[in-house]
Amino acid sequence: MYFFPSWWWKWWQQGQQSEPAPSPPGGTAPAPAFFRWFHREGDFATVAAAALETAKREAWSVLDEKTRRRQLRAFVMLSLQIAPLSANPGPLGALGAHLYSTQDRNAAGSAIARTFVLLAPAGLRPTRDVITEEDQQSTYAMETGLPAFIVVVLATLGALAAAYIASVGAEAAHAINFDEEITKRMLSAHARALEVMSMHVERERIAGRELPFDEVERSLLLGLEDVQRQLATMQRKPLPSPFQGATEFVRTATGSFLPIAALALLVLFILNQPQRRT
Repeated sequence: MYFFPSWWWKWWQQGQQSEPAPSPPGGTAPAPAFFRWFHREGDFATVAAAALETAKREAWSVLDEKTRRRQLRAFVMLSLQIAPLSANPGPLGALGAHLYSTQDRNAAGSAIARTFVLLAPAGLRPTRDVITEEDQQSTYAMETGLPAFIVVVLATLGALAAAYIASVGAEAAHAINFDEEITKRMLSAHARALEVMSMHVERERIAGRELPFDEVERSLLLGLEDVQRQLATMQRKPLPSPFQGATEFVRTATGSFLPIAALALLVLFILNQPQRRT
C-alpha cells in the first residue's frame, strides 16, 4: 500500500496548524485548496485479490451489498496504486504525464485510470474529505486516534471518479449498472490489465530499469482501451482523459492495415497462379 511521504504529511500538518486566513465578508470560511479520500482496510491484499476474481468472473451483481462495497473500494484503490506504473511509493491520485517516460506507458496508466471516469457521472467536484473503512458507510468528518489510512489526493479526474465510486457505498448498484454487459466486460478487462501490469512493475523493480511491454501485456491494454472506447461511444462522448496529458495507444499503420494487406497478398497469389485449362 502506498502512503504520502512523511515530509509531505508533516508539511501539510504544519500548514493546518498555522493561523487561519481571515474570513471574507459574510462570514463564509475559505474553501480548502484540495480534498482527500482516506481509506482503511484491515486485509487489503486478500480483499483486492477477491475483487480481481470477481471482476474477471463478471460477478459483481451476485455479491451481497457489503461485500461488493468492500471489494469495489479495494479494486479502485489497487487501480490507483498501479496506474503510475512504478514501484516507488508516492501520493495516490496525483497522476500526470510527467510520470511516464514513453507514450505507451502514458497510455497504459491512462487506460487504468479511465475506467472509473467512464463509470462515474460527469461534472464531479470535490466538496469535502471522504473517509471509508472496509464495508462501512462512508463518512465526511475526521476522527482522532484512528490508525493509518491509505490516502488519495483528489487532484485528478481519475482520483475524483475513484473516490466517488468508493464512497457511494450502498448506492453502488444504482450508480453503476453491474448487470450491463459493457460494464462487466470493461471491469473484467480492467482486472486482467491490473494483474499483468502489477507483474510488469515487479519485474522492472527486480531489473532496476523500465522494460517494454510484451505482446500479451500490450494486447490486454489495447483490449481494455477498446472496451472503454465502446462505452464512451454508447455514452455519446469522446474517450475521457483521466488526468492532464493522458494519451491513448497509438495504433500503427502496419497493425491497422494488416488484415487488408493479408487479403491483398492472398488475391495476388491467386491471380499469379497458372490458370488450369479444361
